Amino acid sequence: MSYHSYKRTASLALWWLLAAASLTAQDQTAVSTVLPIPASAASAYELPGRTEALASATIFTRATGIVCERRFDIGDRVKAGEVLAVIDAPELDRAVEAARATVDQASTRARTARQVAQRSAGLLSSHALSQDESEQRLSSADESTAALAVATAELARLEELQKFTTVRAPFEGTISARNFDRGDRMRGDSATSEGWLYRLVRLDSLRFVISATPDLALRLSNEAEAAVRFNELPGRVFTAKLTRSSQVFDPASGTMRAEFLIENKDLLLPAGLTGLATFHLPPPAGTFLLSTNALVLRQGKAMVAIVRDGKVDYLDVLPGKNSGLTMEVTSATLTPATPVIVNPNALLRAGDPVTVTK
Repeated sequence: MSYHSYKRTASLALWWLLAAASLTAQDQTAVSTVLPIPASAASAYELPGRTEALASATIFTRATGIVCERRFDIGDRVKAGEVLAVIDAPELDRAVEAARATVDQASTRARTARQVAQRSAGLLSSHALSQDESEQRLSSADESTAALAVATAELARLEELQKFTTVRAPFEGTISARNFDRGDRMRGDSATSEGWLYRLVRLDSLRFVISATPDLALRLSNEAEAAVRFNELPGRVFTAKLTRSSQVFDPASGTMRAEFLIENKDLLLPAGLTGLATFHLPPPAGTFLLSTNALVLRQGKAMVAIVRDGKVDYLDVLPGKNSGLTMEVTSATLTPATPVIVNPNALLRAGDPVTVTK
């Protein structure tokens, strides 16, 4: 090969190399990236709720009779065991007296039958009494003893019913409703729920019930607290502590019932009052702050585009609180060292080569 031919061939090879390098550079898209910042600030959640009595009871009487005393009315405070009302039940009193007489009668018969049975044993040993007659007397003694037990049980039942003529408070609380007046006839054997006397509620501590959304319900712990405010009490803030949650999401509303406890020693808060609970909870694990323009939506999913080994990749994320310029995203695979593409081109596909400019 001549010198001029060699020079021309070398120049042509160099041109092809430069052209290939230029073509490769043109195939790579230039992108700008940022690094995710781990979220540390607590987020505020606000949910409405309603106060409920810590305990409530609808009080009935099992004694049928006429109300002769009514000692309390709506709004009155009562102590546990205090007498609320007295029922006059003369028929029940007479039944108790008759049952006591029956017990006395049965006791006498049983005692006599035992004495006869004991004498029969001596007469049998001296052959003054037949075996059959002795066994009949023993059987009669056993029957008398059983009859005494039945009469005693019936007397105990009637005496228990007689105790229900005095209606007592099952716990300390406030009378919230009354369903009778003095002189009314109460049916203790009523099968309906209409014959109640009082409704009693405990208000010194209140439940504050909320319907927690999944993002809040799954982050509530046993130590969770909420600051509760009521429009009717401006400037007052009440501390509520989590006591229990249903651990089941309602399929209709998609929320979970959670109950908080509010101390109400001064009885300032009534039951049934609507308020607003504010929670300050730390972000869940794997939560980062990113520019809002780093989030992309594809096929109905929230994603971020990242650079991995010089190529584009996409990660699913869960969007969170949006503060305008930045927003929270949660991902199990995102790390503080992962370069996230800002303003990703809509034509970028997973696996496309890119050049990071920043």
